[in-house]
Amino acid sequence: MTYAFTFDASSCSGCKACQAACKDKNNLPVGVLWRRVYEVSGGEWEKQGSAWTNTVFAYNLSIACNHCEHPKCAGVCPVDAYVIRPDGIVYIDETKCVGCGYCAWACPYGAPQYNHELGHMTKCNFCFDNIDSGNPPACVAACPLRVLNYVEIPKSGDFGVQDGYIPLWTKPASEHPFPMSPISRTEPHLAVKPHKAMVFNDDAQRLPSLEIAKSGDFAVQIGNVEEIRPRKESAWDEIPLVIFTLLAQLSVGAFWFALLFLPKPLTLLPLSIIGLSLGLGMSFSFAHLGTKKNAWRVLTHLRKSWLSREILSASLFGAGWLAVTVENLFFPRPTLYLSLLTALLGLFFIHSMANVYRIPAKPAWNTWRTNAAFFISALLLGMLAMLPILLVDGNQTQSKFIGVAIVALIVGQWSITGKRQKLWQNILNFTAILSTLIIFFGGIGTWQSSISVFAIVFVGELLTRMRFYAMEQKT
Repeated sequence: MTYAFTFDASSCSGCKACQAACKDKNNLPVGVLWRRVYEVSGGEWEKQGSAWTNTVFAYNLSIACNHCEHPKCAGVCPVDAYVIRPDGIVYIDETKCVGCGYCAWACPYGAPQYNHELGHMTKCNFCFDNIDSGNPPACVAACPLRVLNYVEIPKSGDFGVQDGYIPLWTKPASEHPFPMSPISRTEPHLAVKPHKAMVFNDDAQRLPSLEIAKSGDFAVQIGNVEEIRPRKESAWDEIPLVIFTLLAQLSVGAFWFALLFLPKPLTLLPLSIIGLSLGLGMSFSFAHLGTKKNAWRVLTHLRKSWLSREILSASLFGAGWLAVTVENLFFPRPTLYLSLLTALLGLFFIHSMANVYRIPAKPAWNTWRTNAAFFISALLLGMLAMLPILLVDGNQTQSKFIGVAIVALIVGQWSITGKRQKLWQNILNFTAILSTLIIFFGGIGTWQSSISVFAIVFVGELLTRMRFYAMEQKT
């Protein structure tokens, strides 16, 4: 037996009593809505002869957590804080949650939401305390027209078509009503009785904002975006992750470059730059967590969560760096095997970091471009961070080879992310390329001049990475 919500869109008046009851029962702060009533409207006026007719329509869709058959939120959580009850109810064990927000990215319906007052993620729990005592969820009890209800799905999962309801868990996401996600594979436990004018995803073409779609010759849009998203979202919220990803990639790329080009054994300066970048990046990552006391749990879900694997790979790379540092500084003849192993661990680290963002709910991220951009950033930033040390020797032949490599990497990164960049980012990329050519082929390839190239490239990477996170707000 599994519980599912049912919603009769054909009779909903849009009073939002369900939304208010949910907020009241769970004492939710401003900016957090577990149940949201979407106001969807569309159509237009048309002139037929001397008269005007219209195709204007409006309907409401009340959505909370759908307690899916295959909840993506539970699968990606690094601390395994999600609990799936035998009756299908999915809830968060708040004593485990670290508030990283990864589940909110993975959920195609935006159900998990960060509570700034509590410092962890929260979401609809189907009022299981009411259910266990034989009472309906607060939202169901508050609905004056009884259009919102819940049912028990038999173990066979055969809900059937009852009084015109469509069980969405039996339909592909492309056949779900707008504005539900058209690409979900979670099988949401929600049955909808459609409004006669309801637009379905297979009839609508999503526009870039994803809050507006085109159906036929007219636009369909969410009319209360400010209400369902009251908290202004910004890429600035992800600044700790921006800095973490860049510094972590820099540290791995710097290790690769130092291993290939710098004299052996590695000296204190390059090892310090690598360690400082990694340590500072991990500190920013830690600062991003809402409940830091639970950070020790982040390796408990390695079986499913790429975020857990990213943290494991970061720890292993850090341990490898420490071992190589001790070996190179305190042993006269360090072996190459430990350095090669650490380089491979760095490869796994960047791969894991990229896969954190390869989630179906974020189409703009779920592409090979993410993996390519992260590896190019690691090579480019790492090379530029170690270059001043190499140029102290003044090897012009090797310097020109490296100059070509830097230009190739900048062009590669530019070609991957160019469509997402603004004019001033393109200017920075062009300036970085021109500066590199002048410095390395104009005979002024000194360690001082290479630092200016590093500064230009790093600023460009910083702005590009911020744009990358800004894309998440639109998907």
